[in-house]
Amino acid sequence: MNDNEILELFSISPKKAYGQIIEQYGNLVYAIVANKLNLCAVAEDVEDCTSDIFVEVFRNMNNFSLTKGTLKNFISAIAKRSAIDAYRRLSYRQRVTDETDISETDFTDTSEDVEETVMNNISRQNVRNAVMSLKEPERSIIIHQYYYNHTIREIAGILSMTVGAVQQRSLRARKRIEKMLEKG
Repeated sequence: MNDNEILELFSISPKKAYGQIIEQYGNLVYAIVANKLNLCAVAEDVEDCTSDIFVEVFRNMNNFSLTKGTLKNFISAIAKRSAIDAYRRLSYRQRVTDETDISETDFTDTSEDVEETVMNNISRQNVRNAVMSLKEPERSIIIHQYYYNHTIREIAGILSMTVGAVQQRSLRARKRIEKMLEKG
């Protein structure tokens, strides 16, 4: 189908037009995303980003005009922009995880009570192990929240999540940590 036919189909049946756009441009969008995310993403991330791009295309179809260019160029521009945003988000999460090695934190204590110091170090080690055993993004949320003292709102901005999602994941992560520490 050409661009005129797709636009006409979009005005008649947006659902059918959406399916036609995916069928016609799915491989192009997937290739753009895979090319941009090849160093920091797994296949599921590429597929998620590709799906998000088609949602974005569908939301912005009212902004598309044949006088501005072709549908292929319109979709490609959205795909490139979204893939770059996803790359930044994914590489930042990976960098935070890689750079935040709390295992190198200095836990030395100058107090006279050696037994207390050893117990504190063991407790801290257990907490650190529990945090590091969490999956992403929970691990990053807990690290930002308690290691860097960021607010929920700041964490949401850093991790490109909603405030509510960060709160829920933080709560669940803390419960998991508590269960792990109770088990020893």
